[in-house]
Amino acid sequence: MNPSVYKCPHLADLPLSSPGKTGWPWTEESSQLPGAMPDGSPWPKISVVTPSFNQGQFLEETIRSVLLQGYPNIEFIIFDGGSTDNSLEVIKKYEQWLAYWVSEPDRGQSHAINKGIREASGDILFWLNSDDLCLPDVFQLVAGKFHANPAVSLVIGQARLINVGGDVIGELHSSFSTWEELVTNPQNSVRQISSFFARRLFDEMGLVDESLHIAMDTELLVRFTQFHTPLILDGYLAAYRMQPDAKTYSHLLMGYEESDRTRVRYFYNKQLAGIYHRRSADNWLSLSESDRLTASERVTCIWKGIQNRPSLIFLRDFWSSLKKLGLNLLGVTVPA
Repeated sequence: MNPSVYKCPHLADLPLSSPGKTGWPWTEESSQLPGAMPDGSPWPKISVVTPSFNQGQFLEETIRSVLLQGYPNIEFIIFDGGSTDNSLEVIKKYEQWLAYWVSEPDRGQSHAINKGIREASGDILFWLNSDDLCLPDVFQLVAGKFHANPAVSLVIGQARLINVGGDVIGELHSSFSTWEELVTNPQNSVRQISSFFARRLFDEMGLVDESLHIAMDTELLVRFTQFHTPLILDGYLAAYRMQPDAKTYSHLLMGYEESDRTRVRYFYNKQLAGIYHRRSADNWLSLSESDRLTASERVTCIWKGIQNRPSLIFLRDFWSSLKKLGLNLLGVTVPA
């Protein structure tokens, strides 16, 4: 723990994979990089901050996906919130390659992330949740992009969606046209899971908003991109795991509620506010038709839509959604 010099491990240096585990990052590794970049410059330090709580069944895979990057200048920090599963056993198994770790109660994920950011000393920061993965060779790619574009403070790539077993089941795309488009979009158009931040961004614009529990990543990206245009890569940098203990559909609704509450900070004119409220109302109305929600949640979605855009009640789509909800409450199946 707290090694003064990071020594990049080879696959053979790490504990053996569990029986039946193959592929990245169990039996495969990234290319080992030389001690300096092609032009002789030192590799920038990449600090990886992982907030962790009772994700022991996935945490080892997360850790290995960082350590096996073949990257010679990593600072890996784990803040565990006092897990009661096998997380500490996993962390101790790899602690010789960690710059810092601690297990103690915290005030939630946002608090744990901020503790990690304060501890980090790298030029580039990457926040990786304890059930997600880095994809192979991405640290080399990202470091090269920052080095070639010194004015860039934020590099964002694409992400895979994986299931419990690690199989790819979809994609999470990131795109950026203008900040005005991003701030008025209640949906995510840039993804934290594949975002690498220059340290100076946090020094200049503050840390994660600890009052938020779901939308802290989207609020952070809205705040940062207002004055720092991100470099968007076509390549896939990370994998987001869909699994039963991940944030549920109800948490998704909480995230949209947090977005409604925080976006108002950034509307510098009535036009932006109007665009956002119209788009948010449409989003809530669409959500109200999801059979993955309870009846109460669907009613809440309709009410949130009205709050964002009172004139919604005069639109045909509103009454169509309300009719579908009423029929569903009566046990009548509405054809898609």
